[in-house]
Amino acid sequence: MKNRAPTAATAAAPCRLESLEERQLFSAMGTMNVIDAGPGASAIAWYTLDGTKDYALAGAYNWTRAAANPGTYAGRPNPGQTFAAFCLEPDQEFPSGTNVGYTVVDLASSPPSGSSHGPMGAAKADQVRELWGRFHAGIGTDNNKAAAFQMAMWEIVTDTGKDLTKGAFVADTSSASGAAIEQQAQAWLNQLTGCGPKANLLALSSCTDQDQVFEVPPQVCNPLKRGMTATIGFWQNKNGQALLKSLNGGPNATNLGNWLATNFPNLWGANAGTNNLAGKTNTQIAAYFVSKFNVKGMKLDAQVLSVAFATYVTNASLAGNVAAKYGFVVSAQGTGAATLGSGSGGAALGLGKNATISVWQALKAADQLSAGGTGASKFEMFNGNATLRNSANTLFSYINEHGDI
Repeated sequence: MKNRAPTAATAAAPCRLESLEERQLFSAMGTMNVIDAGPGASAIAWYTLDGTKDYALAGAYNWTRAAANPGTYAGRPNPGQTFAAFCLEPDQEFPSGTNVGYTVVDLASSPPSGSSHGPMGAAKADQVRELWGRFHAGIGTDNNKAAAFQMAMWEIVTDTGKDLTKGAFVADTSSASGAAIEQQAQAWLNQLTGCGPKANLLALSSCTDQDQVFEVPPQVCNPLKRGMTATIGFWQNKNGQALLKSLNGGPNATNLGNWLATNFPNLWGANAGTNNLAGKTNTQIAAYFVSKFNVKGMKLDAQVLSVAFATYVTNASLAGNVAAKYGFVVSAQGTGAATLGSGSGGAALGLGKNATISVWQALKAADQLSAGGTGASKFEMFNGNATLRNSANTLFSYINEHGDI
């Protein structure tokens, strides 16, 4: 890292190992807003890059994905989840602030084309994946190993070979610690054959902050259970309406509406026409829900909005603990991180047939598939597509009923 070193559907699917393809299902593109959580295992390391001698605090860096505005990326880490990353650009400073906005890209596409070395390409990306797959688990809290891991990664990304003693990137071995870091890094580089295990990695890319590489966290078993959601009947009755109006200070607060509009722009934000809830008060949103509950026939809008409400009120960083008195289970990540089986209808929504998904992924899929409509159904969920609406109604009804308080 180049921040300067200080002088001092169906029944919930059982958890299982996912294939690389399944884990990358939601990892293609999008934005991710992260909060600086400070350095992890790391050590000061000197090196020469393109003829210029420099130093950095080399090693892991910790981030927390923002809960209030996590960005459009629908994969893991989940909103509110902390994760570790390593730097891909030793010649760029960071972070530019406590909160940093990144674009999630395929590893081979990072660093961006405007950087000093440009995108690493597929071959180098595979070497980084193998480096991570072989040796990352053995770093633990060892500062020198973390620094060596970072130095090995910089060698791969910035140089044409895997020799830390020559080329564009050269490790400084003039100190005992520097020599030890170089020795470990070189030993790891020498073992990269192309045949080792390869980690599921993505990159966080930015024009102002150094690019980062992170491993997509595995789907943690957190089955949807009682207390995580509520049926649409709850949100229209006196208790549900009272809870909505009490959030973030009272009836006139706009936090909930702005959260809905920011994270789901096609459902309740700038692209949603009269359904745009940005700037709406809790009282207005409570009334809006009742209007969706009272429609005749399938109540898809109410089902999806109920899941979004549950995601918000059970996340302690968004709504505090106010929902607990109504029977909700409040936690750091909330219902958004809960997992369930997508069922046969999941494939229609791009969630995979009978895959293990999170509630957050279901909400993001609904938002993404409600974009770009035309005509009379332009601002309807899923743009009026009957197949998608039926599949979504089955999935979101199940979420609300299976996790009901």
